[in-house]
Amino acid sequence: AALRGYDPLPWLPALTGTIIGSREQSDRFLFDYRRTLADLIASEHYGIIARFAREHGLTTYGEAQENGRLQLGDDLAMRRHADIPMAALWTYPRERGPQLNYLVDMRGAASVANIYGKRFVAAEMMTSLLSPWAFGPLDLKRVADLAFVSGINRPVIHTSAHVPTEDRKPGLSLFIFGQYFNRNESWATLARPWVEYLSRNAFLLQQGRRVTDLAYFYGEEAPLTGLYSDRAVPDAPKAHGYDFINADALMGALTNDGADLVTPGGARYRALYLGGSSRRMTLATLRRIHALVSSGATVIGQRPEADPGLIGDNAEHARLVGDMWAGGEETALGKGRVIASNNPEAALTRMGVAPDFRAAGPEIAFLHRQLADGELYFVSNRTDGAQKFDARFRVTGKAPELWNAVTGEVAPASFRIEGSETVVPLDLPCDGSVHVVFRRPTAVTAFTASSLERVEAARLDGAWNVAFEAGRGGPASAQLAELAPLDQNADPAIRHFSGVATYTREFRAPRGWRAGKPLWLDLGEAREIADVSLNGQHVGGVWSAPYRLDIGPFARRGQNRLTVKVANLWVNRMIGDAQPGAQKVTWTASPTYTANAPLRRSGLIGPVRLLMEPTARTR
Repeated sequence: AALRGYDPLPWLPALTGTIIGSREQSDRFLFDYRRTLADLIASEHYGIIARFAREHGLTTYGEAQENGRLQLGDDLAMRRHADIPMAALWTYPRERGPQLNYLVDMRGAASVANIYGKRFVAAEMMTSLLSPWAFGPLDLKRVADLAFVSGINRPVIHTSAHVPTEDRKPGLSLFIFGQYFNRNESWATLARPWVEYLSRNAFLLQQGRRVTDLAYFYGEEAPLTGLYSDRAVPDAPKAHGYDFINADALMGALTNDGADLVTPGGARYRALYLGGSSRRMTLATLRRIHALVSSGATVIGQRPEADPGLIGDNAEHARLVGDMWAGGEETALGKGRVIASNNPEAALTRMGVAPDFRAAGPEIAFLHRQLADGELYFVSNRTDGAQKFDARFRVTGKAPELWNAVTGEVAPASFRIEGSETVVPLDLPCDGSVHVVFRRPTAVTAFTASSLERVEAARLDGAWNVAFEAGRGGPASAQLAELAPLDQNADPAIRHFSGVATYTREFRAPRGWRAGKPLWLDLGEAREIADVSLNGQHVGGVWSAPYRLDIGPFARRGQNRLTVKVANLWVNRMIGDAQPGAQKVTWTASPTYTANAPLRRSGLIGPVRLLMEPTARTR
């Protein structure tokens, strides 16, 4: 009665399938009943826990529906109470892509943060199922980047099971669920560059605030993951940022600021779009939208057809709908207007709102954050191939820089100004991403960054000495006549080795190279992660193409000693342990791989090359 305004007792038999009054009236009561439970889950569960935690100096993270589970409730309303709204993103096969419900779950958490002014957005990330110890950093990059481009800026890796002993590896797990991210992971000792990648992205995406042109109201009849658990959001804009808005935020957070809609948390929207289940709308929500339009807002969407609840006034409902959708493509009302359209992107164009980001390429995703001194765009290539394209940004007057979270490098970008856009040529590898940052004021309308060409100066072909981590079933050492994947080696002890293999050899600095000049070491391919030292000095780690490091500061003329540590996955050793008569090396709490399972590509694969600037003489 307190939430819906009437006594539910006479209507309760409808919960058993009994029709009370009419079928329509019973359906309307059931809508009110579900909405009441949803409100109470948010306020009396999430809200009370968050309040109690704050009273005791604790910070709360709040996940919600995640994947369309059969649970009542509203995703955004639940997470509003948490200090850090949280979502989830599981690993997924490249050929199938992510489950669609995770896309709206992540954007829902990011929307809560933007609406209510919360800096951090977390996600249970890279969760796996029935894939024991099967992922390296390169496998996980596309998953991590999808989370980042969806608004996540605090990754929470699932999961790091506590392993109390040192003599049973890889040890305990959370049954069939991973990641298995703890000190017993086969590549744990070399994981620093991967953790740095996650940290750099998270830090950059915590700066400023997310730019969103559109508030997407998804209705009152289902949570986001219920609406979009098995289908993509059909009318989501591609060239504009947007937040999901629920009835709770619509009623209590959105206010007018001239023609824009704003929230106390600092979000700003050019228009409100009526999507999802909003073709049925309660009278209270309709009144609020009517007031926002009258005060200057632009609303995009088709007219609501009915009130789904019992407590509305059908005559008033019809009158308000008639005011806002008087006919035609656009209706003026007070200081605002209503555009009757199911295409918010086209309606924004009609309003004169330019695209925030454009790229003539498939599956190029972006996220835009406004900084105190400029703009930051995170651009992600979500395809399985390299993409070379012109990226168009709604920014002028500032020179773009490319911030590479893999290497930590910052470099000026080529650009040209076309109208109200800055055009930046980008070349992203498979699963590649980059932060394009606009901070430095400039009056020039075009700039070409100097390209750092590199030419092959030498190949480190031939023999390599390899030492194998002790206690992993491999030989103490071996000499390889040529580099090749360890999993293809004729020796089963090497073929099934898992752990850190240390490759060493000597080489002479290329003729023409001078001390202090760049000299790049290109490993070709190293699975899963490599760590390089030269002449006893640590150079750095690499885990993704182009597997390249500048060893110039550590090199000397004449003879040099190169050490490359490469860690692979536990998979090959587990398969080796499953062979008939094998002496087991690994110990796990649940079954893993069969004897005939495919081995994973592993080791330093090459070709290993030395690269120099083209002006230097090479031999």
